[in-house]
Amino acid sequence: MKKKEFNKLSIEDQIKLINKSLEKDVLPMLQSHGGGIEIMDIEGWEVIIQYFGACHGCPLANTGTLDFIEQTLQEGIGEKIRVIPA
Repeated sequence: MKKKEFNKLSIEDQIKLINKSLEKDVLPMLQSHGGGIEIMDIEGWEVIIQYFGACHGCPLANTGTLDFIEQTLQEGIGEKIRVIPA
């Protein structure tokens, strides 16, 4: 898949692609701290996530962690991706 075609995929395929991009580094890191994320919606190039577990309410969730998630998705899917916390 060409990176510029992400927004043309079905939402199910977008979620699969996002999860595949996050499974190597991001999800294990969140899980090791007792937390995680759920994809709530995708609107074009914006991925709306919700933190759960220990990540919900964590001061780093909307700064460093959010930047790490967004950077990972930009590298794996496309530079236009933006991650928005719900």
